[in-house]
Order: sequence, then structure tokens, then C-alpha cells
Amino acid sequence: MTWPGGPTAIYDLLERISAVAGDSPDFGTAGISLDRKRLVVRWFGEPPAPVRALLADHPDVEVTVQLTDFRPADLRAEAERLVAEHPAVLAAATARPEGDGIEVLVPPAVAEAAGGPEPAVAGISSDVPLFAEVGEAPPT
Repeated sequence: MTWPGGPTAIYDLLERISAVAGDSPDFGTAGISLDRKRLVVRWFGEPPAPVRALLADHPDVEVTVQLTDFRPADLRAEAERLVAEHPAVLAAATARPEGDGIEVLVPPAVAEAAGGPEPAVAGISSDVPLFAEVGEAPPT
């Protein structure tokens, strides 16, 4: 996928990284700069040798590896668990791209009754940080 008039090297590199990383639970959400010249690869722990080799050979793209605090697959599973177990409090939950916790959406009525989104989720137990905001689930 490319944007009209934009550099394609970053998308080619991201596709190659994704192909090599496969379904690794350690591979997180990549970030692409607006000018499409910088790529942030998020990973839990040390990327494997084949990924590191790709990252070392990219003359047209500035690449940064950002180590995540939590395994991205674990965050995605925890987000699913939270929504399933707390449907009256959470409209949605998703792993943060930075790999440092989970964004949770608290419906406006729930947040208002609790005195804000943070108090609304205070009773929810999780081993990872929750970043609460007021909002509705996006349409599916």
C-alpha cells in the first residue's frame, strides 16, 4: 500500500519486516512518520536475527526499534478479556501502540456517574496499566 506521491521504500520495508516477523507475539504496532521517511518498529525484547538483519539494511528509511513494556499479543488478549468481563463499564479496549498498557473507552453515562473515566475503571483488575478515556465504541 502506498500513498499517491509518497515514498514507497518505507512500505516495502514494513512489508518485509511483517513477513519475517510473521505472527510473533512480540511484534507490536509499527509507526510511520508523516513524511514517510522514519519507521518505528515496536518489539517486546530483542528482535530475532532475521528482523535485525532487515533493520540493518534500509538506506532510504530511518528505523528506530522501540522496546515495549509488555508483549503486544498479551496486551491484545488482555484488552479482549477486559471488554468481555466488564461490558457495563467498558465500551472498548485496545492495546496501546507504544506497548505500555491498554486504552479503555468508558461510555459517557458511566464516566459521569463515577465522576470521570479513571474512577469508573478503578475497580477493574489488570496486570497492565489502563489509560481511560470517555467515548463510545467505534462502529463495526
